[in-house]
Amino acid sequence: LLHVLVINGLFPTAPTAPHMAISIFLLEFYTALFERSCDAIHALAGALNTFY
Repeated sequence: LLHVLVINGLFPTAPTAPHMAISIFLLEFYTALFERSCDAIHALAGALNTFY
């Protein structure tokens, strides 16, 4: 089940018997937002610029 989730772009929330999964794209976006969070005014704009 875990491999099927990852292949389809989802990250399981538990190592065994996950009840929920998070989009890998969303995790990458969160990472980009976190990397730019030192400049709070432009953090979201910079992260969006990275992805779009």
